[in-house]
Amino acid sequence: MITDEQRRQLTTFAAAVRASPHNLVSRSAMDELEERHIPESAGLAALLPSEPPQQRLIDVGSGGGFPGIVIAILRPDIQVTLLDGRRKKTEFLRGIAEELRLDVAVLRGRAEELILTEHGGAYDLATARAVAPMARLLPWTLPFLRPGGMLYAVKGERWSEELDDAQVVLRRLRGRVVATPSEIGSGTPNAPRTVIVMRAPS
Repeated sequence: MITDEQRRQLTTFAAAVRASPHNLVSRSAMDELEERHIPESAGLAALLPSEPPQQRLIDVGSGGGFPGIVIAILRPDIQVTLLDGRRKKTEFLRGIAEELRLDVAVLRGRAEELILTEHGGAYDLATARAVAPMARLLPWTLPFLRPGGMLYAVKGERWSEELDDAQVVLRRLRGRVVATPSEIGSGTPNAPRTVIVMRAPS
């Protein structure tokens, strides 16, 4: 159940995205903030597990804050870290997080470099939305996860083909697909097409 305060935060966030001079999202995405992008991000937030408490999540390629900022608003039980490589976007993310008083961390850098630091293997959950095809996305996300951690990758209509193309990478990284969009179905309102991948326990 969304509280009045969370609703206010979502409205403020959408207004900040629109007001930013930095082209945080495409023009078509700007037209669909309230109709698609916020509801889909909220649907993804609802898919995330609630146990164990105080899970750590990294949102890779946070961009304008979808889904990371929305997750931070709706899931205060999860410790959210936002990662993007572009300065203008990380500056926006820091600013809106401060304005909304969200307890999030913001990292600027390349995923393939940060996984070699203390961030590698440090997270329970990872999310990525509209970042890259699965074969490229998996090496940028799975190494952030502890063994048994879960990646929630929001994909387009070609998700099945992308998975087929990523099988070699999936095996190399010891990942295992545990749910696909066809299996998740309509159980969660507004849930986007999401492929859930577990990093195999060591």
